[in-house]
Amino acid sequence: MGFRTGFVIAAVSFLYGVLFIVSIYDFPLLYYSPFDEAAVEPAERFYLSLFNGPTAVQALLHGMMALGLIGLVAKLHRWTDAAKYYDGGSLVIYMAAVCMYGAVSVPNLRLIANPNNVDYLDRSSIRTQREKQAEDAAKGIAPPPPTGPMTGEERIAALRILGATNSIIVAMLAGVVLLQVSDWYLGRQEKLAKDAEREKQMAEILKVEGKKDK
Repeated sequence: MGFRTGFVIAAVSFLYGVLFIVSIYDFPLLYYSPFDEAAVEPAERFYLSLFNGPTAVQALLHGMMALGLIGLVAKLHRWTDAAKYYDGGSLVIYMAAVCMYGAVSVPNLRLIANPNNVDYLDRSSIRTQREKQAEDAAKGIAPPPPTGPMTGEERIAALRILGATNSIIVAMLAGVVLLQVSDWYLGRQEKLAKDAEREKQMAEILKVEGKKDK
């Protein structure tokens, strides 16, 4: 395993560690039945502490994300069939996870930290929820959506969206790990096959040389 693959595995392992900690607060919001509103406050406090934490924490998180991206891009320079499919596929999945973080997680975190900011609401998933509710209201199957700052129910929805996004990112990173392990395994098998062929050729050469000596 080269240092490029090490970059990728190290970055994914770090992100899995972060997601494991986050899952402690996400699971009660997503998977417990019936829904327990007592899980909302701890989840909100955790996300706010993460969002408002020291710059070094955010720099470490984003730096590790960049490390994985650098490792995948560096692996693509070989442009072999293995790199094309395994590293290229890993890069696509990894970038999809990063885009989900930037397009869904960050706007919703900003809204949770600033619930009265309508501009943040318009950039978050709550705007999509309100648009869907407005369509249902026009059909007469739902009440009209709220206007203005985020409501209490939308606050819970934003936290659950964060949790669902984290679950999807976990699955995406699992795909990256699977492709990288498969790439390493195939490379190892290819190396073993080449070593066996080289040993076979050396044995044949020694056999021919032995006949000549006789």
